[in-house]
Amino acid sequence: MSYFDALFLALLQGVTEFLPISSSGHLILAQHFLASTGDVDLLYDLLLHVATAVAVLTYFRRDIIQLWHGLTQRSTLAQGVFAGQERQALQAIFLTLIPTAVLGILIERYFLSTLIRPEIVGGMLFMTGCLLWWGHGRTGNRSMAEMRPTDALIIGLFQGVAIVPGISRAGATITASFLLGFERELAVRFSMLISVPTILGAACLEVSKLNGGPLPPLGPYAAGMALAAVVGYLSIALILRLVREDHFHLFAWYLWPVGIVAILGSSFA
Repeated sequence: MSYFDALFLALLQGVTEFLPISSSGHLILAQHFLASTGDVDLLYDLLLHVATAVAVLTYFRRDIIQLWHGLTQRSTLAQGVFAGQERQALQAIFLTLIPTAVLGILIERYFLSTLIRPEIVGGMLFMTGCLLWWGHGRTGNRSMAEMRPTDALIIGLFQGVAIVPGISRAGATITASFLLGFERELAVRFSMLISVPTILGAACLEVSKLNGGPLPPLGPYAAGMALAAVVGYLSIALILRLVREDHFHLFAWYLWPVGIVAILGSSFA
């Protein structure tokens, strides 16, 4: 893999993993319309997932430390959306993983091969835009203390559906929180934190697909991981700002034309 290819894929992963525009959907469209015939580098894909998980862990390190302290004792930190509700937050994070794992396994095993066609990906991108627009202005003032187990399961359900290429994981989970009436800050932070076990779980599945062989040149891989982590970190900061300012839905204006172009382009290809 050349440095150009590695950095291009890293930039794509870092930008689209956390922005509500679907990393998997963009990767499929890029491979299709750029006429890529090479096999997917599973090792590099795995490393990029790890890099984006590191971005989340770094950005939300204070939240994670607070949740960790909450396992053994009541947190003394008075600030933050999880303050005083650390154990409930950890339980909710765990609950989201149940429907995510079940749906993810079912979709990947039985439906994913038919969902990677560019016209379907384009349709899913268009639907993601509609979902973002639907969630505009629908947030409430529910806090972490008011999150019920059913709320966590619903958010996990939205996250599981997002394994479909073109459905944004961040867009689906944050919008689900909006529709359930949670505070904006809680919606985005909870979405980012539940992404970590999801991303790492996907990486573990990639490990099982790896074949033994000589290691590739490490230079492009290391450069790509660094770029994906930095861009992912910046993307998280952007998402937080846009959610706070109620501009999250504006990504729909990008998703709608891209989805339509993908549908029409695949029809004439």
